[in-house]
Amino acid sequence: MVGDPQIWQNEYPHVVRYRDATLHFQTALPHHTQQAIEQLVALTPTAKRVSAPLPCSASKLFAKREKLDSLKKKWRMKRGNPKRNGMYDWPIEELINTREAAKRGARVPGLIGYGYTSSKLGLMQDFFLITELLHDHVDGLSRTRAAPETVSAVLEATFELLHALQRRGVTHMDLWVANVMLPEQGKACAIDLENCFFGHTDYPDETLGFQFGFIYFREIYRYITEADYDSVVEQALARYFPNVGRAGFDRIYALAKHQEVGRVARRDIFSNGVLESRW
Repeated sequence: MVGDPQIWQNEYPHVVRYRDATLHFQTALPHHTQQAIEQLVALTPTAKRVSAPLPCSASKLFAKREKLDSLKKKWRMKRGNPKRNGMYDWPIEELINTREAAKRGARVPGLIGYGYTSSKLGLMQDFFLITELLHDHVDGLSRTRAAPETVSAVLEATFELLHALQRRGVTHMDLWVANVMLPEQGKACAIDLENCFFGHTDYPDETLGFQFGFIYFREIYRYITEADYDSVVEQALARYFPNVGRAGFDRIYALAKHQEVGRVARRDIFSNGVLESRW
C-alpha cells in the first residue's frame, strides 16, 4: 500500500479473503455484511467503474469497484507507486483523500474498507473502496432535475459545503452539484474525493474562483442564468469568503464558467504552483 504500511494495517486490521480478492476493514464484519462483500466480489462488472450500495440493507455501506485497464496501472498500484507527475492513480487518490478528509472532520462518508482482486501473477485487477452509505441523501443534480425551482437552495448548500471543506483544509477540485449529497435534514456532504488536495496552495483566490466557476460549468448553467448565478455567488462570497482577493478570483472565475479543464490539469494548475504557465 501507499505510505507507511503499518498505518494501514493498524487502521484496517481485519482482512477478508474471498476467491482472488483481499479486502481490509476497520472492524470485523457481521456475517450478513461479509456475505454481501463476497457477493460483490463474485459479480462480473458490467462497466469499468461500478458504484452502488452494498447488497445488504442492514450494512448501510456503499461500494465502488474499478477495473484496472492497463499493465502499468496494475503494477503501480500493486507497488503503491505514484505516476511521473507525483500523483497516484485515481482509485488510490480517492482512498488516500477519503481517509484524510474524514480524519480532518470534513463532512464526507467515512472510509470503512478497501481492497483488490489479484491475478495469478499477483497484479491488481480490480480495486474496491467501501464507505458509509448516505442512505437518507440525494445528490444536488438529481434534486435540481426533479425540481428546478430548488436550484437556489441547492447552490446555497453547495457553497456552504465548499466553505466547510475549506475550513478543514480540504480543496475539492471536482465539487459540482452531483457530488454534493443533500440530507432530508441537516447539512450537505461531499463525495468523490479522488481529485482533492490538502493544506496550502500558492493561489487561494484563483483556486476559489475556479471552484465557483466549475460549479456553474458542470450542468448547473442549465437551470439558472449566468447573471443570477453571479448574484448568488456574490452573496456567498460576502457570507463565507469576505477576504478573498477579487482580482485573482474574478479572472479565473470568468474563465472557469465557460472553459473545460481536465481533472489532472486542475491539480497541476492550482496545487502545484503552475498557474501562470498553464492559465
